[in-house]
Amino acid sequence: MKQSEQSSPNVRRDGPLGGIRVIDMTRAFGGPLATMILAEMGADVIKIEEPTTGDESRTFSPMLKGGVSSYFSSLNRSKRSVALNLKAAQARDIVLQLAAKSHVFVENFTPGVAGRLGLAYEDVKKVRPDIIYCSISGFGQDGPYRERKGYDPVLQAMGGLMGVTGEKGGGPIKSMVPIADISVGHMTAMALLGALFNHARRGTGQYIDMSMLDVMVSMQTTVGTAYLNTGIVPTRSGTENPARTPSAAFECSDGVYIQLVPNQRQWKDFCTIIGGPELVDDPRFADNLSRVANQDALYPIVRALMRKQPSKYWDDAFVKAGIPAGPINELDALFADPQVIARKMALQFEDDRAGTVRGIDLPFRFSDTPVYMRSRPPHLGEHTDEVLATLIDMPATQIAALRSQTVL
Repeated sequence: MKQSEQSSPNVRRDGPLGGIRVIDMTRAFGGPLATMILAEMGADVIKIEEPTTGDESRTFSPMLKGGVSSYFSSLNRSKRSVALNLKAAQARDIVLQLAAKSHVFVENFTPGVAGRLGLAYEDVKKVRPDIIYCSISGFGQDGPYRERKGYDPVLQAMGGLMGVTGEKGGGPIKSMVPIADISVGHMTAMALLGALFNHARRGTGQYIDMSMLDVMVSMQTTVGTAYLNTGIVPTRSGTENPARTPSAAFECSDGVYIQLVPNQRQWKDFCTIIGGPELVDDPRFADNLSRVANQDALYPIVRALMRKQPSKYWDDAFVKAGIPAGPINELDALFADPQVIARKMALQFEDDRAGTVRGIDLPFRFSDTPVYMRSRPPHLGEHTDEVLATLIDMPATQIAALRSQTVL
């Protein structure tokens, strides 16, 4: 239980999306993350999976005890799993019956596949006219790239991120964190929440077309806007900010790097702290524009001074002076950080196959409708019988017959 749940007398345990049902026909990363966000906001998310292998991420490493994938577990908490062989017509009919009892339908097939399965927006809308139907793909439902496969590294490359990321004078660098997948997951959840709000006001559903490329282009924000207005293609600058100096990572005597972002008001204090008071009166460094123009002269001086003390010394000194700074944490340091611990960002749960599993919480803190993990990630097809019996009144004998016909 989170602190927010304990502190409010008006807590609703069903979350902000209690009563909402979602059909989740996504796999791998972006789609499952979006639907997990909805699930931990209280929605009943029914994950449709292929009966023999399920979501392919169930086989992605690292594998925990009992054949449980850490990768899959990180994206599929709080859902129910229904196993359906979509090659069978009966399975398609079951999906449509479930969709008729749902508010949201999310899929991330390659454009055109949902239509061939008989599960396109037009098909689902016939059984649920006010459905909110969301398609997630690499490049969107139209345009010359619509049928291209969308994978995170490709979208980091084509979406401009790798074009501006890397060391000064060096080649492009891919983010180890799958930024394209994560971003489309969060953006999709945001789009679905907007559509649900519209549905609450007007009673109408709609179609949402989410493109990973669109999301990555939108993330260019200030960098992209600067290019559009000046025509200047930015060069890679590593940890440095080309618009302000000094703003970069500096190595300390213990080998840890600290990221610094002092502003003009803090320039004098910054110079005093690092042991370079003479820099204050140097006309080359008088203001930010001067420092940007003369950064090749300034950075070597600051780097040499920063290597004289360990990271803890610098961090304490900068924080005391109110100068924005922080260590570049590797993951062991990150999850030992007292602020991360205080915010309870790491969680754990029990899995009957894997035992105790640790994970990362969602970053939402609601006072009255808390967002939290409601159940462990489902085993493949774990809730098939339960969902079919309770949502579409399918008798046990029919369920057994469909299973014998490999529909389930």
